Amino acid sequence: MGRKNLLIRCVSSAARRFRALQEVWILPWWGSGGLAAAPLWALDVLVLVVKLWSTCAVAVFRVLVPPVMKSLHGETILITGAGNGLGRELAIQFAELGATVVCWDKDARRNDAVVKEIRSKDGECFGYTVDVTAREQVLALAALMRRQLTDVSMVVSNAGALTTAPLVCLRPEAVAKIVEVNLLAHFWIFQAFLPSMIERRQGHIVAINSSAGLAPCADMVPYCAAKFGLRGLMESISEELRLDTWTKNIQTTSVYVATMATGLYPAPAHRFTSCYCEIHPKEAAKIIIEGIRQNHRDISIPSFMKALINLNNLMPYRIRIIFTDFFNFGHRGWFCFC
Repeated sequence: MGRKNLLIRCVSSAARRFRALQEVWILPWWGSGGLAAAPLWALDVLVLVVKLWSTCAVAVFRVLVPPVMKSLHGETILITGAGNGLGRELAIQFAELGATVVCWDKDARRNDAVVKEIRSKDGECFGYTVDVTAREQVLALAALMRRQLTDVSMVVSNAGALTTAPLVCLRPEAVAKIVEVNLLAHFWIFQAFLPSMIERRQGHIVAINSSAGLAPCADMVPYCAAKFGLRGLMESISEELRLDTWTKNIQTTSVYVATMATGLYPAPAHRFTSCYCEIHPKEAAKIIIEGIRQNHRDISIPSFMKALINLNNLMPYRIRIIFTDFFNFGHRGWFCFC
């Protein structure tokens, strides 16, 4: 970590000196605009080529030599929605790796059961009953934890809710609740814990998203809208942290999960269920933790899903929906044309 920080500081210092050279010497000497900007263009293109080449070289190296997974021993990890499903499995597996786990859930009974299970295995775990959609409650509890417990080094924002029905059949309060749980709650969680991470210049923010944040789904309009918003939230936060030298060591990870066997999602009905149907939360948690320990910015379950959806989104609309209908053989769109 020390060598990596030293390299980052050296590269940042060189970039600042290069920009200062442009502003102090090259611009006054050559002027700006037209042919006078040619030296600046040449230097900037050279920097671009060097960055692209080095990025490709690093990518090839990482394929040949996978990064060493970081230790989670001694980390304090907050998990929202820890009472069941994926949140429960993440809490148990994080505790097995030596982390102190803090479980948040609005269901006190289920949350306490997870805490007791972890403690029965000699893990260190604390549980709090909280509604993550209540901003004041989230901020107050975060401040209390910081005084009485310790600073949280990793936040796994996992809590979610889903209702499947056409938009016109949903009550306004149901729509508002879905957006609050799946989008606004992430804002309140990040606002509560990101400042302390910035003070310590390290931390990790993880958001559990869905395939609905990558591609539209019928009868899930509010859920898809919230998950698309969560995707934008995480990408924007990552960009803010990247551009500030002080926060470069704060990692972000977005997790996109297709369908898990939790009862929350409808059973998959696509053409290739033999290749991928549903994944058990225990297996999903294992994949997610491995990706987090390698500081992956995106984790997709199954691994090829995000790449295929991104490729499909490059196509014209009519071609895109034809492929979508072919993939989702059983749904009503198969009988429709463009």
